[in-house]
Amino acid sequence: MFRTYTDYVNKTALTIPDQFIDVKTGASVKVSKKIEEQVDYHSNNNTLIHLVLSALNSYLHPQNMNSDIILAEIHEIKKMMQSGYVPVQAPAFKEKKLLHETIPDEVDIKDVEDVLEAFGG
Repeated sequence: MFRTYTDYVNKTALTIPDQFIDVKTGASVKVSKKIEEQVDYHSNNNTLIHLVLSALNSYLHPQNMNSDIILAEIHEIKKMMQSGYVPVQAPAFKEKKLLHETIPDEVDIKDVEDVLEAFGG
């Protein structure tokens, strides 16, 4: 079943079928509800030609800047791994404490009670 949408102000008409052929893959694709809603919205607001031209512009000139950035970062990480790069890490908090002072093996029960009392326990 076909449905025709019109934008009389800009003299534009668009007939939408139930499915279409994806020109990139050749596969038959069902027209989604979102597509129908957008076409209907733009036909009612006299911007149907702008929707069509925007879609064509996005199709013909895709912008994948985010994926390019991610691929560049992955490439840098790969180069670091291949060159054997190991970042200098600061010792963990527990290790720092052990280097500077000794930790008693036993804890005073009074200290435990004070902590529990301070936190409502």
